[in-house]
Amino acid sequence: MKRLLVIIFNLILLSVPSALVWAAAEKAEALEKKIDVTKLTGLNYFFASWYNDNMWLYAIIVTALMGVIGGLIALVTDVFLKMIGMETHKIEHHE
Repeated sequence: MKRLLVIIFNLILLSVPSALVWAAAEKAEALEKKIDVTKLTGLNYFFASWYNDNMWLYAIIVTALMGVIGGLIALVTDVFLKMIGMETHKIEHHE
């Protein structure tokens, strides 16, 4: 009985993405929004114009930028922790 429930549960989980595909077939109106860049300057203008021109490029650049900023935060944290005397090397896992 437990095996049958697991199979039914897996079939339900496998059918959810296909149901979502049909739900997403309608055009997303929120993605049609354009940002008014007439009053923007500097970085705000830079990112808003990317968003307006090519949303895929904007998404790739923002994702890469988040990774770089996360790496910088980790590096700065590592330096501060070493300054106060904590060990910040990789953890060795013993099995």
